[in-house]
Amino acid sequence: MKRIIVVLFLGLNFLNVFAQKTSKELSVYGGGGLAAFAFQPLVKKSLSIGYGGDVGVGIVGLFGDHWGIYTGTGIGIFNVTNNIKNILVKNEQIDCEGYPFEWHTTLNEYKENHKSIYFNIPLMLYFQTKMNSSLLWKKNRSVGFYAMAGPKLLFLLNNNYSSEFESLTNAAYYPEFDNWIHTESSLGFGVFNGNNASGKLSFDILAMLALETGIKYRISKTVYLSAGVYFDCGLHDYTKKSRISYSEYNSTEKLNEPKLIAFTNRIHLMMVGIKLRLSFMKFHTLECCPSK
Repeated sequence: MKRIIVVLFLGLNFLNVFAQKTSKELSVYGGGGLAAFAFQPLVKKSLSIGYGGDVGVGIVGLFGDHWGIYTGTGIGIFNVTNNIKNILVKNEQIDCEGYPFEWHTTLNEYKENHKSIYFNIPLMLYFQTKMNSSLLWKKNRSVGFYAMAGPKLLFLLNNNYSSEFESLTNAAYYPEFDNWIHTESSLGFGVFNGNNASGKLSFDILAMLALETGIKYRISKTVYLSAGVYFDCGLHDYTKKSRISYSEYNSTEKLNEPKLIAFTNRIHLMMVGIKLRLSFMKFHTLECCPSK
């Protein structure tokens, strides 16, 4: 909460600086579309898909006819499910007697779901084609193009996750002896029945790169309607601190309270969809010199 207050304070002060000498465009918006996680590196036989959307308010400070700075605030949701068929992971280890071996883990039918509510603050560079002047808007063109790009911070207000899998198999291969160990359950080897779990991720901030572009239509002297598409891409893995390695699932006791599994190095949230905006323009006017 302290971080939200600090960001809001800095944002409001920044707005106060540029709002004094620019034309301002206030807007309300709503949008929605698809959401998914991108795995790095890619995981074979996997599928990640869901939905997301947000509503909010924004403000553009225009430094002329074309360029400006956009910011605002909004609240949104996303619901994404990951389906992973089979994963095989191996890593080199040394046993208690000093012999090197390869730990092989096979995860079958892994699935996890994330449901999140977030509060967002964007700060984006804004561009538009020249729109009509306020006095001659009926005589000039009333349709234009707009685009904006920049960072966006998502403050996760609530995140619920669930995970499950059918089975997990651990085995050890000793290359020195060309020998496999499959059945020593006391050492963590063998086939373990799956389980399911649910919980909440710790509060965190997700940084994203946000892009939006579309058509802007002037419906009156100071009112605009915009229709565009957006694409948001996460810059880091906000679930990483809540995941554990395969090697920790080495006994039935550990499987009784499963957590999210680190089945890939990084996971990035991506969202794409359609956004509608209703904007209200307030034009900046220069003060006249006082008469003598």
